[in-house]
Amino acid sequence: MSDKRVVIVGGGFAGLCAAYTLLKRGITPLLLEAEERAGGRGKGERVDGFSLDMGAFVFTSTYDTAFRLCGELGLPLVPSMMKFGHYRKGRWVTTTPDQSFWNFVRHLRTAITMGFLSPAGMRAGSKVMREIHRQAPYMSFAGDSPLAEIDDDESFGEYLERLRVPETLQVTLRGPLDMILGDPMPAGQALMRAYIGETMLHSGRVYMPERGIGSLSEALANACADAIRVSTPVRRIVVADGKATGVVVDGETIEADAVICAVPGTKVLDLVPELPEETRRALGAVSYSTGCRVVIGLDHSPLPPGWHGALYPEDDDTPLLLNRTAFLPACAPPGKSILDLLIGRERAKELIPLSDEEVKRELLGAARRKAPPGSALPGDDEGLFYRVYRWEEALCMGEPGMLAAMADVPGQIAGRIENLVLAGDYTRVPAVNGALSSGEGAAIAVADLLASRAG
Repeated sequence: MSDKRVVIVGGGFAGLCAAYTLLKRGITPLLLEAEERAGGRGKGERVDGFSLDMGAFVFTSTYDTAFRLCGELGLPLVPSMMKFGHYRKGRWVTTTPDQSFWNFVRHLRTAITMGFLSPAGMRAGSKVMREIHRQAPYMSFAGDSPLAEIDDDESFGEYLERLRVPETLQVTLRGPLDMILGDPMPAGQALMRAYIGETMLHSGRVYMPERGIGSLSEALANACADAIRVSTPVRRIVVADGKATGVVVDGETIEADAVICAVPGTKVLDLVPELPEETRRALGAVSYSTGCRVVIGLDHSPLPPGWHGALYPEDDDTPLLLNRTAFLPACAPPGKSILDLLIGRERAKELIPLSDEEVKRELLGAARRKAPPGSALPGDDEGLFYRVYRWEEALCMGEPGMLAAMADVPGQIAGRIENLVLAGDYTRVPAVNGALSSGEGAAIAVADLLASRAG
C-alpha cells in the first residue's frame, strides 16, 4: 500500500492525528496545510523560555485518545483540580471542584451566592444533577462517546427553562460556558450538559501536558514532518464517478487514491460541493464560537495565592483570567508567571478588528476594574512580553441535533464518494479529543479501504 497516495486536507489536530496514524500503518500521506505551520487551534508558541498555548488549553478526564497520544509521544501529563474566584453580585466567592460534604460546608456562602440554596435553586439543581448522574455513560468526551444518542432538538436555554432553573443558578451553570464558548443558550443541550457533567462526574479534574497543549500539536507535527506541506491551501477536492480523485491547489492538481478532509465543518461544503444533500443539511448545523486571547509574561504571580483563575459570569466585557503557571509551572522560567485573558461572546467579535495593543488594553482595563482581592494584575505597559491570538472560529458548539445528524454522515458519504472521509471535532463530541479521535478513525477507515483494494 505504500505506493497509494492519501491526501489529508488540513493540519489541525484531526489532520495531524490522521497523518500520524497512517504512518503507523505503513502509509505515508501528504498533509496539506494552508497556514505557515500545522497545528490549527491547538498550536503553541515559545517566547523567551515561556511556553504559550494559542488556542486549546485543557484536557478533561475522558480525553482517552489525547492521553494515549501524549503517552506515545513522551509528553507527561499534569493533573489539576482548579480553584476559581467568581465575581457574583458585586463580590468575590471561590469554588473548588471537590464535591465532598465538608467542601460544601466550607463554601456555604458561595453556594448561597451562586443560587444553589434557594428553594427553587435546590429543586432545579437537584433535577440537573440527577439527570447528569443518570446519563453518566453519555456525559463523556471519549472517542467512542455515545453523547449523540441523547442529542435532540432542544437547546440548552430551552432545557434550563423546562427544568425551571432560576436566573441566578442559570448564570452559575452557563457562566463558564458563556465566557469560553460564547452564548451557550442556543446550542444543543446534550453538548452543553456534557461540559457540566465533566466537572460533576469527575470532581473537576483536568489534565494538561506539562508544557501546554501546544506541545502535543508540535510533537505530532514533528512526527509527521516529512508528510506535511505548509502554505498550501486546497481550493477544491475533485470528485468524479463517485470517487475523490485528487485536490486542487494553486498551480496544480494533486492526484489521490483517498482523501481525508480535516478542515472545520463550515469549510467543507466549499471544498466538496458534490456531497449528498442530507450531508449538506447536517453540516449546516455546525457552528463555532469566536474567541480572543491575550497572553502576558510576568515576573510575579498575577492572581491571589492558590487561585488558578477568575470568572466574571455576569459581565460581558471582562475576560476569564488564568494564572497558567499555577497549574503548569514548567511553562515559565523559575519565578515567572503567565497571565491568560480569554473572552468569547459578542465581545470577542468587537475586539478582533482592533490592533494587538488595543485588544490588550481593553481586556486588561476591564479586568483591573474588578480585580480579585490580593491580585497583582499588570498595567497596560507592564509585562515581559504579550501576545494576542484571534479566532474567528474557536470552539465548535453547533445547533441542537448537530451531534445526532453528524453521526449519520459517514454512511451517507460512503454510499456516494467511497474514498472520501471527513475528520474534525464536529464529527465527534466537539473538543480536542474529538478532533484527535476523528483523525485516527478516518485514517483507520482509509487504511482498511486501501488494504481491501489491494486484496
